[in-house]
Amino acid sequence: MSLIVSLNFYYAHPGNEAAVLRQRIKACDVRATLGLPRGQVCAKIEGGDDWPDTLWRLDFPDMTTQDADMAARAASPDFEAIRIGMRRLYRRFERPLYESLKDAGSPLRQGDLLAWTGLFCAESAAPAVRERLASEGINALEYRSGGNNVPRFIICGGPSMDIAGLDIPGARIERSSWRVEYIG
Repeated sequence: MSLIVSLNFYYAHPGNEAAVLRQRIKACDVRATLGLPRGQVCAKIEGGDDWPDTLWRLDFPDMTTQDADMAARAASPDFEAIRIGMRRLYRRFERPLYESLKDAGSPLRQGDLLAWTGLFCAESAAPAVRERLASEGINALEYRSGGNNVPRFIICGGPSMDIAGLDIPGARIERSSWRVEYIG
């Protein structure tokens, strides 16, 4: 069974990184009052400008569940107030959906460190990249929809994840490090 992985990428205006993180955690609190899962919030420790400053993640069993979640938030004046406040704090926002064809992995804890590697490539190169990842036994999230200039594939792992030798023709590789700030 594949999971639908919803990610929100927040690219803060310079100096607003901490405020974006706080606002995202407030959004998780509002989600809870709506009876929705809070999700996970991570802050970037290092990584290039193609990576957001803050990210939010929630895994859904299917698109129907993800769509119902979106509808509940859209109907909430409290959640809309959070969105309005957040728009003042960021310079860019992306909401890509990814699909994971394998287990989501171990549960995370607040303070955990993560290493994410983004593979940026054209759609035409995606089959070759997917095949290479499979041949290496690497589980990755694959882009499904939404967002602009976001990675086509994301490899998620702990700080000891070693893919230093990974070279994939036709793909630009961008690495980043994250700290889990909030687990709902």
